[in-house]
Amino acid sequence: MSNPLPQTAFNKYSRVVAFFAVLLIWWGAATTSKLAGMAFSDWPLSLGSINPPGWLSYMVPFLEHSHRLLATLVGLLVLGMFSWAYVKSGKRFLEVLILVIGLAVIFAIFIMAGAERSDADRKASLLGLGLGLGVIPFVWLIWSWAKRSWTLVQRLSALALLMVTTQAIFGGLRVTEISNAFAVAHGCLAQAFFCLLILIVMASGSKWELIGFSASPGVRKLIRLGSVSLVALVSMQLLFGASMRHFHRVGLADTDLLKTAGQWIPPFHEPIIIVLFLHKWTAFCIFGLVLGLWLKLRNEQRIGKHLTVLLLLLVGQIVLGLTVIATGKHFWLTNFHVINGLAILAVAFTFAVKSMKPNSSEAELARTGKTG
Repeated sequence: MSNPLPQTAFNKYSRVVAFFAVLLIWWGAATTSKLAGMAFSDWPLSLGSINPPGWLSYMVPFLEHSHRLLATLVGLLVLGMFSWAYVKSGKRFLEVLILVIGLAVIFAIFIMAGAERSDADRKASLLGLGLGLGVIPFVWLIWSWAKRSWTLVQRLSALALLMVTTQAIFGGLRVTEISNAFAVAHGCLAQAFFCLLILIVMASGSKWELIGFSASPGVRKLIRLGSVSLVALVSMQLLFGASMRHFHRVGLADTDLLKTAGQWIPPFHEPIIIVLFLHKWTAFCIFGLVLGLWLKLRNEQRIGKHLTVLLLLLVGQIVLGLTVIATGKHFWLTNFHVINGLAILAVAFTFAVKSMKPNSSEAELARTGKTG
């Protein structure tokens, strides 16, 4: 499907949004590393203010409050991106306005639910109402995606708006409900949201039709299977990492570099030890998969270069992970470990998109075959 947007301008804007999303994720990682996620017990304001006293003077409140401000900026940028992609007439502007008001109402209901501390039944009712109303915009998106002649960029931008709203709600519930589970969901959804922004950048670019790899059918089948498996493994790895960071915040669950609790396969009686074990060995599975693909496809021009970048990032990630253990979760090393993990996900996801998308010559051949 062609993209009628002024590609250069919109693509540059989408890159700006992606940049601030990276900054937001890194800032969130720093906030978690400093145990600052609960610096304020209220949300979305901090101590009832957008300028809480002393937040610029101390690291912990500074990290948490600036993380909230940065998240607000990213949300507004995504709203601008969707509006730019979609609004072409007064009727569409009215539709966007209704959508934004609806999302604001849902957001407000979750704020009220979080603020309710004395009446459990009222809290449950508000959460249920928020969840019920939250289904409506997603039904609208699914219906619009299927029934309306939206471009790919319009579809993805609408999904980004709903995801960033959901992400904000998860972040708020993490604070108001003092919930590690919401903290993990908040962290993992951030990674998925960033992948969506990468896809918007790619789809709005002038080279979208040429972005697929040129390869023989056998190689294409291999890279499609390998890239999907890689993204799935990296996503699992990030889930395990987020679980460790949020369910075991102080110190390390275990100090062995390669083994876990002194064994290659530890007894599975402590959940955090199980997660740590899976985190370590999923990392080596990812490395083995990428190394195998690289050995098989390193001479395949663009494919080989992409796999080389992935391999180097993985080597760096393993070194960083071992250094984090050796230094007892050093603040900066831990943060670089998180952001390098995000880079691995981004490159793996980009590789998967390029592997799944036919290039222009293959697409033309497919269209010729259908019309011939």
